Amino acid sequence: MGVPRRDLLITTVIPTFRRPKQLRRAIRSVLSQTYPHFRVCVYDNASGDETPSVVDEFARRDGRIKYTRRPENIGACRNFADAAARIDTPFFSFLSDDDVLLPNFYETALAGFEQFPEAMMSATASVHINELGEVSNVPILNWRPGLYLPPRGLLTMVENGHPEWTSVLFRRELLTEIGPPDTELGGPFDLDFELRAAARFPMAVSLRPGALFVIHKDSTGILGGLDSLCPGWYKMTCKIAADDTIPRKARSQAAHLLSRSITRMLLRSSLSLTASGDWLRADQAIGYLANYCRITPRLLKLLVKACRRFEPLRQTMSGGIAFRRFIFGSSAALAPDKELQSQFGAYARCLEL
Repeated sequence: MGVPRRDLLITTVIPTFRRPKQLRRAIRSVLSQTYPHFRVCVYDNASGDETPSVVDEFARRDGRIKYTRRPENIGACRNFADAAARIDTPFFSFLSDDDVLLPNFYETALAGFEQFPEAMMSATASVHINELGEVSNVPILNWRPGLYLPPRGLLTMVENGHPEWTSVLFRRELLTEIGPPDTELGGPFDLDFELRAAARFPMAVSLRPGALFVIHKDSTGILGGLDSLCPGWYKMTCKIAADDTIPRKARSQAAHLLSRSITRMLLRSSLSLTASGDWLRADQAIGYLANYCRITPRLLKLLVKACRRFEPLRQTMSGGIAFRRFIFGSSAALAPDKELQSQFGAYARCLEL
């Protein structure tokens, strides 16, 4: 592989569907990169709105912008996977239409490849932030910068949190080795792609922020996408456990940590949904605990029943300080963090692109 030349092309893939305002911001964030040798490929999943005119607005001024419109909506996973199959540049990255690259992302990620030529992916930190500029998480702050050889990268991801793939630059050879994103996984297809890469190949890690992972009312996640997340997470865990290219001890440990993670997420989700009075999805979360986590959640069922019958109990849960700390103590929390806000809040200006 070797050290990358400083004139090699990067493809940034932006799949999009009916988010013209956010798409405009995402494209601007790529055009603001300090490294100029890139191509922006927008894949419109048959939005049927002003998306084509938004892209054309940029493409008329900058030949690095390419646009493909799907004749019909093929789903988010397939949109990413098909776009990945068309990449023909030495490096690539995925940018969700509602996220933002920070200006030095390409430069920082390429520096990782220069320092560690054997790496197949170069990760920077992703800052979880909402549209108000409130920071809730920066997942890889618990990592140490440097080179992670397999399977150490895999185990570190499942134990300490993973960088969103928005803040990761990949070598194109990776697609030949592990294939495109798995379209059968649904929600966690991006994490699965990163785990498969880290299980087999070295990865370079920088703690310098490279992207903003933007949380808003339309974001998918544990509270809004149980149908997509839980079955996919289970399949992803089974794939890791059965992958004989990973040392037996490492894949067993990774599968255990993934199972523990989804159990904790579902526990927090069921409690949060109960406190908010969303009985249907609370029951759904409890059902997934029973189906996928081998837990018999009798106490949770009794709690939901009690909260439905006694409104003051639900209100007490919703306003309880200890309860809120438990719910928002997760690394996946959406609650703003004062310490992170002080350290990373200045990046919110990039939301104004």
